[in-house]
Amino acid sequence: MSADTSSAGASRESGDVATQPRRRNRRARLAQLIVIAATVLCLGVAGSVAALNWPTPYPAGQAAAVPAGDTTPAWVEEDYDAETSSYDQAWFDMNEALQQHDRELFLSYAEGDAQAQLALWWDNLSALGWTTGFIAPNTDADGSQLVNIGVDLGFPANEMRGSGAADAGLILTQGSYYRITTTGSGDSLRITSFVPRDVIQPWDDGKIYVERRDHVVLFALEDERELVTRTIDEAEEAAVTTLELATRMGGDVPQTGFTSGITASNERLERWRYGNLEKPEGEIDAAGFARSSYRPQGSEIIDPSIATGQATGGTTVVLGPGADFDRRAVFIHEFAHAIHYTAAPSQSWATSTAALEGFARYAEYASGAAQFIAYPELKAAVASLGVDVFSDERIYQEAGALEAYDAAGSYYLFVAENGGDPWALAVDSVTEGRPISEVAAASSAALSAENWQLWVAGQ
Repeated sequence: MSADTSSAGASRESGDVATQPRRRNRRARLAQLIVIAATVLCLGVAGSVAALNWPTPYPAGQAAAVPAGDTTPAWVEEDYDAETSSYDQAWFDMNEALQQHDRELFLSYAEGDAQAQLALWWDNLSALGWTTGFIAPNTDADGSQLVNIGVDLGFPANEMRGSGAADAGLILTQGSYYRITTTGSGDSLRITSFVPRDVIQPWDDGKIYVERRDHVVLFALEDERELVTRTIDEAEEAAVTTLELATRMGGDVPQTGFTSGITASNERLERWRYGNLEKPEGEIDAAGFARSSYRPQGSEIIDPSIATGQATGGTTVVLGPGADFDRRAVFIHEFAHAIHYTAAPSQSWATSTAALEGFARYAEYASGAAQFIAYPELKAAVASLGVDVFSDERIYQEAGALEAYDAAGSYYLFVAENGGDPWALAVDSVTEGRPISEVAAASSAALSAENWQLWVAGQ
């Protein structure tokens, strides 16, 4: 997961469509088949921006992060004296309100437009369901005020205690940054404006309609509620399939379901995908995206049950009209991303996108949602480029995306069919910050890039 780098994939129907690609239809086909995974820290297209303009804790200085592997609460209520804290009392009270689900207390610290926007935020996320949350003030690189605010949407994700993972027993929340202005101080502090910094979440744009099943929460803006009703059972089936697949691969899956939005408007999808930033030139269109989010930095105001630090937080999924060609496959692709992000939260700015998109594409193959076909263009690209066929540059751009995603998925399939462990490959590539070809070859010489090329050529 690179610093908020969007990874773009070409999710393709199984069958003869891919057997003999027609060059004259390539652009239309790509536009229909693309699936996007905005992989790290909220906004796929804002990777370098996030890396260069990481917000500093409020006030300036380092907050105490929970050490890796330490599941001891960072604080308990008796451990601090709010009168001597660097945080205004309002921030303690707002965090307590989130933990206690006290809407009145929470909104009492906002005025005017900010109160209306925070009320919309509260009501929408309450409809999605959550157990705990946080709000943490920060200072942006330009000196302006920010808050990182989030909750554990739908299905709280966390590693089980005793697993040895850094986040064992801690909850992954979905946080986003908002620009704010305030007046007053102490318990007289009031938030007077509250607008998205870069990411625009669907729940920022109006009242949402929500339906839920045992393993999925699906939502849309109110004017598209019929789409939720029509799609919820398909989303549930895809969620069950993805969870069962991960378990069958031997994965330790620290979540029981997924939170997803859906829209029939490509304009809405692009707004939520890019937020306040411009779409990069040449980047492919999307059928949907999975977005991992910001954690809070550890401090005395944060619920100690929440995972903190600079690794990625919880994930949400959004599907657009481009998914209509095979919504089940797109759901499985994006839900596989969500499991991957939860199983291997990243602190790296340089994880190969192929590790992420290859796993999601492999999930399509392994679940039967799609069939791997070594069509002539793919064979030629793998033979001539080797692992460079799924470089980040080729994955992001329309010209190379289709072969890049199919090639990355094929490497996981090659590993699975030749005695390797695709789950370990997915997790280790992220946690070790190494390309999938290196991780696979290190586990067995039989899984080298050269042997993968021969395997593709023989399909």
